[in-house]
Amino acid sequence: MIKLMVFDLDGTLADLSTGIQPQNVARLRALEERGARIAICSGKPTYYLCGLMRQVELRAPILVGENGAVIQFGVDLPPRAYHVAPHSDAARRSIRLLREAFDAAVPGLWYQPNEVGLTPFPRDDAEFDALQGCIDALAPQLEDLIIYRHCDSYDITPSGITKKSGLARLGGMLGIAPEETAAVGDGVNDYPMFEYAGLSVGVNVQEADKVDVNFATPDEALEFLLAQIEKLN
Repeated sequence: MIKLMVFDLDGTLADLSTGIQPQNVARLRALEERGARIAICSGKPTYYLCGLMRQVELRAPILVGENGAVIQFGVDLPPRAYHVAPHSDAARRSIRLLREAFDAAVPGLWYQPNEVGLTPFPRDDAEFDALQGCIDALAPQLEDLIIYRHCDSYDITPSGITKKSGLARLGGMLGIAPEETAAVGDGVNDYPMFEYAGLSVGVNVQEADKVDVNFATPDEALEFLLAQIEKLN
């Protein structure tokens, strides 16, 4: 029985900088109506996810931001329930060190306003190379961080905070076991939640062995989940 369905956002439910297509909004609502709790688990902060999910109009959406670092219930601001994952002072110091290096290497760099991690957005290949140079040079001092490189940004979080740890915390709050959870994603930062969930669903995942099933589009993935919830529940 699938009780919790967790979706990555960018590259999974929607393309970068676009909304969720109307037919998939309808499918998310249908999944919730059939008894599944719906969560969005993204590298984006929860306040960003709030604006998006208000338009989806689910009854009880759950937002898991910054790759598992923050959990928010509902889309109200201020949140009704808001949980930040514990992380070490050493990780905080490493994030500050890395930001200082980034600022020196790329003046005017824009950062996503995170609660826990660090997400810089380079503007071109030269800036990507400059940031990667900082990361490589400081690597011995960054062992308490996890660093993901994406097509448009870096996601940097304290070690121990992943989408897997976020889903484990969420599952504990809800009383929902891993085998009652489905996770849907497209990229390397989604691999940890694939490991956690009883059912892992990819949307154009490059390493197909990381997921139980892999689809070309979010439409296909959502239709599969609708069929699964009707069959299993």
